[in-house]
Amino acid sequence: MSEVLEIRLIMNSAMEEVLAFKTCCGLKMFDQNLEILIRNRGEASVTIPSRFLLEGEGWSKKVDTVMPPGERCLGPGEIMALYCEMEDTLWARARRLVLCDASGATHAVDIADQPRQESGSDQGRISLLPGDIDPGMHG
Repeated sequence: MSEVLEIRLIMNSAMEEVLAFKTCCGLKMFDQNLEILIRNRGEASVTIPSRFLLEGEGWSKKVDTVMPPGERCLGPGEIMALYCEMEDTLWARARRLVLCDASGATHAVDIADQPRQESGSDQGRISLLPGDIDPGMHG
């Protein structure tokens, strides 16, 4: 597993409802039920494209319908989130999620090691610690 990127997967994330509400008058983002939280634990920036590989026993599937689209540069200590629609049946068969950064390095996480979250549950939600928020971000 990756030592540079910490990857946390939240299926049936509460963000699905937040994104649906925030986009009610504009762009529709239906069924964004998988949230992928990524923290850069390394000392250098890492560029992450909006796609990943889902692997199961004897199969793999490229997923490139990820929001936000494009590449994002993640600096040391920074956190970002990606969202996508994930079919429950496909998720249930998957064993690993693999991100490939712009340099070609792979960062994998075992799905079985991730906490399972039921819709509407507080389990699995991210908790920010002091130092996770840049004080300069507040105007």
